[in-house]
Amino acid sequence: MGQLVEKLGTSIRVFLSLTRNRPLRNVLLAYLLFSAVEYGTWVALLVYAYEATGPASVGIVALVLLIPAALFAPAASTFGDRMPRGRFLLLSYATQTLAMTMVATAMLLGAAPLVVYALACVASASVSMTRPAQGAVLPALAERTDELTAANGLMAVFEGAGVLIGPLCAAAILAFASPGGVIAAGAISLSGATMLATSLRTPAPPDLRGEGEVAPSWLEGVRPIARDREPRLLIVLLASRWVLLGALDVLFVLMALELFDTGRSGPGVLTAALGAGGMIGGAATVALVGRRSLGPLLVFGALAFGIPIVLIGLVPSATSAIVLLAAGAVGLSLMDATGRTLLQRVVDDDVLARVFGVLEGLSMAALGLGSILVPVLVAWLGLQGSIVAFGAFLPVLALFGVRGLRRIDAHAVVPERALRLLTHVGMFAPLRPETLEWIARKSTWLHAAKDEVVIAEGDTGDRYYVLSSGAVDVTRRGAWLHTFSEPGDGFGEIALLYDVPRTATVTAVDDAELLTIDRGDFLTAVTGHAEAARAAERVARDRMPGS
Repeated sequence: MGQLVEKLGTSIRVFLSLTRNRPLRNVLLAYLLFSAVEYGTWVALLVYAYEATGPASVGIVALVLLIPAALFAPAASTFGDRMPRGRFLLLSYATQTLAMTMVATAMLLGAAPLVVYALACVASASVSMTRPAQGAVLPALAERTDELTAANGLMAVFEGAGVLIGPLCAAAILAFASPGGVIAAGAISLSGATMLATSLRTPAPPDLRGEGEVAPSWLEGVRPIARDREPRLLIVLLASRWVLLGALDVLFVLMALELFDTGRSGPGVLTAALGAGGMIGGAATVALVGRRSLGPLLVFGALAFGIPIVLIGLVPSATSAIVLLAAGAVGLSLMDATGRTLLQRVVDDDVLARVFGVLEGLSMAALGLGSILVPVLVAWLGLQGSIVAFGAFLPVLALFGVRGLRRIDAHAVVPERALRLLTHVGMFAPLRPETLEWIARKSTWLHAAKDEVVIAEGDTGDRYYVLSSGAVDVTRRGAWLHTFSEPGDGFGEIALLYDVPRTATVTAVDDAELLTIDRGDFLTAVTGHAEAARAAERVARDRMPGS
């Protein structure tokens, strides 16, 4: 508990520092608006489908709306490498605003449902531009490493907040107005996000590949999954969560309008309960850092997510459903964090990013599968029977995987000592547990004898250092500047970020034990993406005084 409080306090201090960077603050506020609109309008679209084309159409409509986003997302992610990142983000929000306005107009004017669905498909495709744009623009706006790390962390927080705020706002509007009113409110909110993005000024990105270098194929991410049963088991378990999530999108509409009789606002309230639990669960995953045995926790998370859904089907009640969904979402967060960490432990690092890319693609497919399965199961088992069946799906699947998860835990090598040290580094406070473990796995230990020079002023910067024991003096041109003596004290980031020679000399006062992180790994960790790390280097170099 003490570690959690300390980590939370450090994160809050870093997050508050973002308010002084106006462009970064505006981009993050725009993302919060986007996230709330995305989840709120999704609820409204499914309620519209229920009322316009009948209960059986809700799952089909959900699938149809997901297909354009899935097909357009790969192409959308490349646009940001062909224009200034700020302009790409502005284009993303402006396109969504226009598309949402068209959907709202069609709904409010009573256009044919097929027209509404066609326009909604355009809106759905435009939404897929925002996350690639957001991830690409952050490094160009952050002035320091801790700002960039905090901004990535805050994006995750806003994502969870959107799941809570958006559906709640949708529920409030649907209590007095039609789904078209929710979409109109979403268009207005997105126009606000567009205004926040208008002032961004970022340079055009250079080509990120060297001459003659071939981009890695996504097939390299499929091979370890097809070849090895351990990553295959984890991929199946992680992707299967999205079958249940896709089903819940549709089931929430049916529960609210047919089972609980809570009216149009009901689906928004149920979705918001899931979002609230997810935010609590996400914060609680900090306690997972450094745990060796994660398989049982993954199974527990699957049970904790699925069993409350089963109970809703067995004993339906609107009030208890809200509580059960919030509790179940905590299990979902636990399953996500443990599953991703275990996947990092069993997949080679050089193909890990592509394996996660395959996982994202499968997750989108699973989301659509869950949506389309609902009307099939409802016709066969009835609504309550379908809720029970979907709720039982994930726990049963996880229990079948217990033996494989035990095998993964038995073979796992966890860098526990390095992890304990990295939890004291303020710069890394906002990072997710799986990211922190990745850094620990990539780091190496270094012993410095008394009076040994660890860093020499003027040398090329190639590593970041974290003090574990002992003490070091920092001097510049022979003048003493500072003494580092606390475990977790870090140094060496200036040369890495600004691509300049070392600005000071660091000498061991007595025997010192240090954890070192290579330049590329350090930048990748603090930005959250290797491509963004390279962009951060270039931006930092451009902003150096005198450049």
